[in-house]
Amino acid sequence: MENVEDRRGSLRLDMEKQLITVSWQGENNRQYIRDVMCVDVSKGGIKFSIERDIEVDTQVKVQFKSNLIESKIYVARVLRSIKQAHGWYDIGLIFNK
Repeated sequence: MENVEDRRGSLRLDMEKQLITVSWQGENNRQYIRDVMCVDVSKGGIKFSIERDIEVDTQVKVQFKSNLIESKIYVARVLRSIKQAHGWYDIGLIFNK
């Protein structure tokens, strides 16, 4: 029986609860860089939790295993930003092709 909860069209990767580095340009051209907790990642996108809102359509650079110099930086854009009851935001990104 198909799991109705999991409708993604691409493979999910096991990065849950791993730290990743994200960076983006916010209001007033301010540059933000944060190490955040990865909630979910697939070939199509990523979801992470962060203490602040990131505006929809903002371009975000994502780096896995950022302590390795040769680690690749992926570019994505914000699809949704949902404030949780505890005050943090779940940010959903889609990777640029």
